[in-house]
Amino acid sequence: MFRLHLTYIIFNALLFAFGLAFFAADAYLPYLRSWKAEKLHQQSMVYLDNTIDDSSELLKDGVRKARIAHLLAPNDPSTLDNYLILLFRTKPAQALIRWSQILSPNQSSIEERAILLDRAKRTLQRDEIDSNTRSIAGKIAFQQAELLRNDADWFENPENILTIAELLTETGNAKEGLKFVNQLLAEYPLHPEGTFLLTRISVHLKDTSNLSLIGRSLATLSSQRNQTGKEAIRHMTLLHLLSPLSPESLARCLELLEANPHTQQIDFLRICALQHASSKDKEMRSDIISYCSELFDLNDNSEVIIFNRWLARLGDYEKVLQYLPASKAKVDEELFKLRMNALAQVNDLERIHEEINNAPIIPSRWRLVVEARAHAMNGNFKDAAKSLDRLLPILGDDPRQVRSVCHYLESANDLKNLSHILVQLIDKPIHSQFALRKLLQHRSASASLSDLILWLSQLSKSDRANKSFEISLLYLRLLDPSLPSPSKELTGLVAEAQKEFLSSNSNQIQITLALAHLRNQSPDQALVALGEPNNWRKWLNSRTAWAFIASQIYRLNHESEKALALKQNLEFSQMDKAELTSLSQLFPEDFSTPIAPSE
Repeated sequence: MFRLHLTYIIFNALLFAFGLAFFAADAYLPYLRSWKAEKLHQQSMVYLDNTIDDSSELLKDGVRKARIAHLLAPNDPSTLDNYLILLFRTKPAQALIRWSQILSPNQSSIEERAILLDRAKRTLQRDEIDSNTRSIAGKIAFQQAELLRNDADWFENPENILTIAELLTETGNAKEGLKFVNQLLAEYPLHPEGTFLLTRISVHLKDTSNLSLIGRSLATLSSQRNQTGKEAIRHMTLLHLLSPLSPESLARCLELLEANPHTQQIDFLRICALQHASSKDKEMRSDIISYCSELFDLNDNSEVIIFNRWLARLGDYEKVLQYLPASKAKVDEELFKLRMNALAQVNDLERIHEEINNAPIIPSRWRLVVEARAHAMNGNFKDAAKSLDRLLPILGDDPRQVRSVCHYLESANDLKNLSHILVQLIDKPIHSQFALRKLLQHRSASASLSDLILWLSQLSKSDRANKSFEISLLYLRLLDPSLPSPSKELTGLVAEAQKEFLSSNSNQIQITLALAHLRNQSPDQALVALGEPNNWRKWLNSRTAWAFIASQIYRLNHESEKALALKQNLEFSQMDKAELTSLSQLFPEDFSTPIAPSE
């Protein structure tokens, strides 16, 4: 009767279904979001596994899933906690800031603050973090520590007093940390961790006022046949730097180590190294090495490596050659490298060439590396470069092989050959970041300004570049004598320095902004950038180049006493080549001798 077209009916049905779904969204979407959040939350928890590298892309994927799970379920504290724990591993500063924002000034529990303090302290103990992250972690740690100290019950706990002392020490306030350690040990005289921290602080400050107390405490603790006893003996070797232990004391340490079931080979090696260094008698030194050799199974190559590395650190390369014969070295890469290094150190170039030719099992990359070292030690740098150029195609795109070769040259202190390889690797994308960082590590003091600017420019483009690289690049560009003043380029650099100054007030950015104003013919603004007038002495203990720049700013602002005080303490020989060359061209009247131009 109504003969409705089938398509029309289907269209209306779909339209009705869409309308129903749209207007009923508030009823079912929360369940959908909750389901998706729970699914992503469970998936992201897999990434909490500590075996996953903190810098890996795999962990970043886990952080992304955890973040989405939190956004889908913002009121679920478990998703936020999971997200921040994962974020803490990849970007600790961001996680610490979020945690500190979550804590209420008056309502958060002591336990929550103690957890945040511990996380901030663990961040400070990581060597690889950048200066900005370290600064944020330090500020948050101090904030929480100050709040926790107001709680008498919390501060009565000796472990918490120790935490405050460790925090102060980690952030460069060792003298303040010492006060808390002394307070702790006054109440708990033989507190092991307190005694060990007192030892480390005293050695760091070269403070001998507590030597007798530390010595007695360590002697008492070292007699324990447990981990504490072992740590006490380890700290006695550290104390040796302040007050050398007598031969009798060192012998007693060995007796205690032999009686302690928790000791390891390294503990014996530390004591024996001190005995070896303090003895001038060749026969006694030989006996010490013989004693140590009995700690190892010299038929096990892994133990042979450990023992011979220890001998190399002692500088006794003749003993390395004695305990590591050519017949054993020519069939194992690590042993081969150790023996070749020993031959290089005793300058036996003939045997190096002979043993390279007699070690066909050893991969060609190691034979070429050793060959390059032999040429370089003979003063034949051209042939050394040729050997390394033959090596590069063999290394190819394998990061592990590149790093192992570079690490070998680095540990052998063969920086000339290392630099040759690194410069060649800059143009290879897979090796570029590693090569640039290593070049800056080893060549920053001797490289030309143009090289440093080139290296830092390439590094700053990387996703993994930290803020300090960008600030260092800005500083170096402002040092360039060829930078016109005034110019559009200089105006841009001044603006960039001002922007960085707003986000970080470190000495590095202060001197960079001051230099920018100085190059822009504005010494008055440069003076303001240096910071508080009564804090000018901080430049006395800064980099030599920074102190020189500060002295010029004070001079141009007619503050002659400050300028003179800074200038009198300058040691131009301590300046890096790039800084010295540039500053001598910018301020020629302050350099009595001509400086070689930048390469």
